[in-house]
Amino acid sequence: MAKTTAAVSILAATSGAAGSTRAAPGVTGGWVDVRAYYGGELGWGVKNGGSAPTVAGSLLIQTSPDNGTTVFDYHLVGGDTVANSDTTNSISLGKAMYIRVLGYGNATNAVTYSAILQAVTGL
Repeated sequence: MAKTTAAVSILAATSGAAGSTRAAPGVTGGWVDVRAYYGGELGWGVKNGGSAPTVAGSLLIQTSPDNGTTVFDYHLVGGDTVANSDTTNSISLGKAMYIRVLGYGNATNAVTYSAILQAVTGL
């Protein structure tokens, strides 16, 4: 049988206000239940507007075995300080139970954060 995949939205494109911190993120995605999947490729994006932030936005990917009671930082990525830039990439996500992303750290101007999992649904 061939491997099959499905797109799972982890965070729809959401604007994060300037001046946020990790303790008080501008964007906090909800916990997404990914227990039914066999991992996958997590694509992410940090997009600047026409006026770039003076400090780049950061996107923190977190996992949890129990829907957010216990939280583990999985991977931290970031954008840049160039107007209209769209920083994108992907990372391999192993078998997980719950996942979410936080967007924070951008200064002066808002940044748009997004993440989507190309989940492995069958092997």
